[in-house]
Amino acid sequence: MRDDKMSTTKRSRRDFLKGRLNDGGNGHIASVLVQAWPERIPTVEAELTKIPGVESHGSNGAGKLIITVESHSDGELLTSINRIEAAEGVIAASLVYHHSEELGDET
Repeated sequence: MRDDKMSTTKRSRRDFLKGRLNDGGNGHIASVLVQAWPERIPTVEAELTKIPGVESHGSNGAGKLIITVESHSDGELLTSINRIEAAEGVIAASLVYHHSEELGDET
């Protein structure tokens, strides 16, 4: 690994798995494909959009729903995805895309 890319932060494996990483002000956006029972899509969509940072982008009517999740940390993002997976009527949730970038002052 290049010296200029080495991390100075001590992280344990447990911290990584639990999403307890200090991002230092990063913004995260992820897109998630949610598979749910087709007849439950309206209810599932309504429940998922109650989760902070979650926005729905529609369904194909066959039980698939596309959502985006925005958060300020890895841990927040993982918590939101875990809540999505655990929601009643959800069969599976698949992370399709994740992007993180440093948030700066917009002055």
